Amino acid sequence: MIPFLVIGYGNELRGDDAVGPCVARQVADWGRMEIKGIAVHQLTPELAAVLGEASVVVFVDACGEGGKGRLRPLEAGPDAALGHTSDPRWLLTLGEVLCGRRPEAWLLTIPAADFGLGRRLSPTARAGVRSALRRIRRLASALDRTKGAARRA
Repeated sequence: MIPFLVIGYGNELRGDDAVGPCVARQVADWGRMEIKGIAVHQLTPELAAVLGEASVVVFVDACGEGGKGRLRPLEAGPDAALGHTSDPRWLLTLGEVLCGRRPEAWLLTIPAADFGLGRRLSPTARAGVRSALRRIRRLASALDRTKGAARRA
């Protein structure tokens, strides 16, 4: 089992679209056994098996100009196509069908300003990455406290 999984997705050759993979790699670098970070270019069906092993998953993606970064819960749903434009709810549904279970799921979006060709993040995206990492730490800590309280009860 993977207690806490972060899947960051986006095109790392399109500027701020790389914020998802950037966050996932930094989470992986924390070196915490209970938290795993996976950076991918796009959401693909192969990830469904990994979701079947997770207790909690946070999907991380860029949101377009004018979008606000936010963290919101996700429910499974069939209404999306494959590929980077894929809605993570579709992947949750596939994981549930294949593995018989679905993790608690969240979507964390990060404001992005520049999707042009290149590997540099804008100041907006860099600030969003820092904020996203703080949110992920808080969410993981809150879940740890909740599970610890449940074990003591």
